Amino acid sequence: MLSVLLFGFGALAVGLVYASMAEWVIHRFLMHRPLPGYRHFFVGHAQVHHGIYKADATYLLGDRQPEQLMLAWWAMPIPVAVHVPGLVLVALWFSLPAAVGLFLAFSLYQASYEYLHYCMHVPQNRWFENTSAFRWITEHHREHHRKHSSNLNVVLPFADFLWRTRRRPLAE
Repeated sequence: MLSVLLFGFGALAVGLVYASMAEWVIHRFLMHRPLPGYRHFFVGHAQVHHGIYKADATYLLGDRQPEQLMLAWWAMPIPVAVHVPGLVLVALWFSLPAAVGLFLAFSLYQASYEYLHYCMHVPQNRWFENTSAFRWITEHHREHHRKHSSNLNVVLPFADFLWRTRRRPLAE
């Protein structure tokens, strides 16, 4: 039983690192470049979101309508859903706990992306907004709004460090 739990939690940790890299790739190549067939992500993110929410006072929603603050409702499950065939293979070739751990990592990461990104632009004095970790990741993301080719990770900036796109926020 212990080995099953360790395998599942190990897969969860590997999945979170992988999700950071996947977020970076999706953000850089789908959300900041108008690729044929995927223009929706570019228009919604690079043109509309970055056009409305800049690194200045407009970074916060304030009393404006939350236009293009979150992904379209149908886009959120896509990063998880595209991995389902691979997760089935992991379950068949390795173990079900590994597949479950990866599925949980991908789902948790995607939900965290949506929620934390929303909280960064719409602060409401939530309990975690005053933690040093949240303030750090918020400033990391604000710097992305200042220079769009940097700080592409919202949740876990592992890939930004790995691929050297991490830019120190001016506040640091």
